[in-house]
Amino acid sequence: MPSETPDSIETRAIEWHIRLRDGDDAIWEGFAEWLAEDPRHATAYDAVEEADLALEPLLPHVIIRAAANDTGERPERPAGNGWRWGLAGGGLAAAIAAAFLLLPQAESSRYEIATRPGERQVVQLDPATRVTLNGATRMTFDRENPRFASLAKGEALFEVRHDSARPFRLEVGDDVVEDAGTVFNVVHETGEVRVAVAEGKIVYNPGQGAVSLDAGQALVDRDSSDVVDVTRVPAERVGSWKSGSLIYSGARLSQVAADLSRSLEVRISVAPGLADRPFSGTIALDGSGPEQLRRLQRALDVRLDKGPDGWIMRPVGSAGK
Repeated sequence: MPSETPDSIETRAIEWHIRLRDGDDAIWEGFAEWLAEDPRHATAYDAVEEADLALEPLLPHVIIRAAANDTGERPERPAGNGWRWGLAGGGLAAAIAAAFLLLPQAESSRYEIATRPGERQVVQLDPATRVTLNGATRMTFDRENPRFASLAKGEALFEVRHDSARPFRLEVGDDVVEDAGTVFNVVHETGEVRVAVAEGKIVYNPGQGAVSLDAGQALVDRDSSDVVDVTRVPAERVGSWKSGSLIYSGARLSQVAADLSRSLEVRISVAPGLADRPFSGTIALDGSGPEQLRRLQRALDVRLDKGPDGWIMRPVGSAGK
């Protein structure tokens, strides 16, 4: 395999940046593998991300002359976000690369961190505020604003220094978690946000319709429901994945599979018809090899079959393909 040049790495970083805009889990896993191959990959991707963020506020003021139509006219339209990524998706990554190279001075203070399945990373935002990212997690931080973070997907545990004059704000998709001096855990999955508080208090979506959580409380906000469900949870269970344990009380197997996929170096899914089956108990995470999988089968009362993209939970005694 020929060695990579700086130009080829930059081009590849741009391609990943475009694909990740609407990337599924498989694309994110491929991206994480690419980052791990060479430290230069992460450096190149950070530069692309920062240049893109710097371009964003300029685009509404740029007029793009589209190709001539049948009447010979060339309609004008603003260079909006949809145009930019539609153009890139059409194979003009080289043109975008040139645009980035023309803006070396356009830098953003924001940066992104992505972890691979089974990997954890700690980000210290200030002496008393830190975030621990679980596996298969993607977050954005700001070098100039340690009171900001954004969770695009995955799971993270937050230990936050309280400052009533400048509260810590976490963006989770279109939602916001605001701290009141806390230790809290947040999960962001497709169509669902889960928050649990170990210490202190948080406010979910401050303003009209805000939901406050104290220590020992948790919420689930699903796109499929108009109601945010609030429940009790033992405070000591919050963020238990950090110490190698997953503790459940009536959780759906689909949630258990997603949690296992983040914590282990394998992807685990659930066969149709089994996803909503409840599970209560504790799973000790002490490896990702065959013995760990055998213990999971016994604990969850399922059969784990190897599939093309990982392992699939099936009912015991079923005829898997």
